Amino acid sequence: MFVKIMIRPVLIISIFMLLLAARGEKVKKINPTAVKESSVKVDDTEAYDNLRRLVTVMKLLQKLYVDEDKVTMKKLVDGALKGMLHELDPYSSYEPLRKKKKIKSNSKLLGIGIMGMKSKRSGFKVICTLKNSPAEKAGIKLGDIIIKINDKAISSLTYEQCKSLLRGKAGTKLKIELLRSGKSNPLIFKFSREPFSRRSLALEDVKMLKNHIGYIRIKSFAKKTVFYLDQALKMLAKKKCQGIILDLRNNPGGLVKAAVGVCSRFLNDKKLVITIQGRDPTKIQKVFAEHCKKYTKIPMIILINRFSASASEIVAGCLKDHKRALLIGSKTFGKGSVQRVCKIKGDGTLRFTVAKYYTPAHNIIHGKGIEPNIKMPLSLKNRLILAQQLERAPGIMRPKKKGMIADVQLLRAEQVMTKVLKDFHGKGK
Repeated sequence: MFVKIMIRPVLIISIFMLLLAARGEKVKKINPTAVKESSVKVDDTEAYDNLRRLVTVMKLLQKLYVDEDKVTMKKLVDGALKGMLHELDPYSSYEPLRKKKKIKSNSKLLGIGIMGMKSKRSGFKVICTLKNSPAEKAGIKLGDIIIKINDKAISSLTYEQCKSLLRGKAGTKLKIELLRSGKSNPLIFKFSREPFSRRSLALEDVKMLKNHIGYIRIKSFAKKTVFYLDQALKMLAKKKCQGIILDLRNNPGGLVKAAVGVCSRFLNDKKLVITIQGRDPTKIQKVFAEHCKKYTKIPMIILINRFSASASEIVAGCLKDHKRALLIGSKTFGKGSVQRVCKIKGDGTLRFTVAKYYTPAHNIIHGKGIEPNIKMPLSLKNRLILAQQLERAPGIMRPKKKGMIADVQLLRAEQVMTKVLKDFHGKGK
């Protein structure tokens, strides 16, 4: 959920005024009504003391730093803003104004086909390469840690910034540098970006297991996820499905609207799905289940792991709290926050966290994650192998080819669901 607004932040104006004062220039009076974020309050004494410290350092660097071209006032202020936002959390950032065309996103991904995770101060860890993607063809491996993209170090970048660097127009070149376990020196790969398709839910992600158990894997939450889910549920219903295993492992999230749509299929109308709350406790947004075709009686199990994030956690947390689903696997990633995008007139763009998501029981998702009812943690090696396996062969419980491993989490889910269905029918329902 993003909100785009145009602002002239009080803090930026304060820095500008102090910089002028430091240079001995006259400061013009600014009409306070011109500041749109007028609700921001700053202690004048504290602000002056800290901004004076900032200006002192900037002046010192301008006078003594060895490379004069690197310490222009614009570069120093840009750097200060980047550092300021980066210190808040991995999802807040500042991007200076650049003249470039926005790349429209669609079902054809313009990149190299990797899924990964980015912590605050590390590289971008590869958890999966997508089928028939440039990354797979080039030999990118699970667990590789990307440290540079087009010679730009990414340790201080956010996940969104890394993703932006990886994406581009079809046919354009891309160079990445990465670290690989067992290799003493970084490896360099060069690519051409290529379009390739990846549905959030496809026919091969839907299967009938034994004992009338249906299996559905959702890879991400996109515009058509709910449409494909409806098709999957109809298909399973025709095959006399009596219980559903919903696989959200390695699902990085996506559209909150799609997550609400998924929850709505398994909840009665007006049941609480998620609460969105910022700093002001009086301004709370509650999101409820929508009117749609319902599957409220069928037993459910949801598979989750460390790589399940954002919208996946909304679905898992919601259906767990309403006792509509049993969760099996390991604790989720813990990404449940709302970012606001603010464009500074004539300058760059700020992205920062303004609210957090809470489950129906008012458990916070961000930084905490969702705990499974039945814990089945895997080693990092097996998690990575299984991530790749799920991308190519979802719903396969036992190894069928060399290099595959048993999906012990799915096996356990099938065992639990079989018992649930036996007890369910044993009670005559």
